[in-house]
Amino acid sequence: MSKRSIPNVDWANQLENAIRQFIKEKLELIMREEIKNFLEIEQAGTPNMRNGYYQRNLDTQYGRIEGLLVPRDRNGEFQTQLFAPYQRHTGWLEEAIIRMYQSGMSTREIGKFIERILGSTYSPATISRITDVVKE
Repeated sequence: MSKRSIPNVDWANQLENAIRQFIKEKLELIMREEIKNFLEIEQAGTPNMRNGYYQRNLDTQYGRIEGLLVPRDRNGEFQTQLFAPYQRHTGWLEEAIIRMYQSGMSTREIGKFIERILGSTYSPATISRITDVVKE
């Protein structure tokens, strides 16, 4: 009887997927509590109520979380405190870019690194704008 082992790459992918799923579930739980509190406390006595969800993607240091369910209210007044209305990634990305730049990586190298991590590209010009913060 031979043992089959999971290749390291498959195991790593499964672990990353499990971590992203865990984070997604916790973020959604927090937002459900936020809207519950918002409607029961801040909107008490008004006819405002829940109005389903909208989906969005959020890039985190653990990779892209896809299809995050963000609750909404009928009046469109609820805003989660987890991220800004049009924010697509958490602040870790800018911090990582600044640290890589400080350590001597070029904007092109940083762009390639981000593409490997997130699957999306950042132009050298965008990276330069972020690294201008370091120069100041």
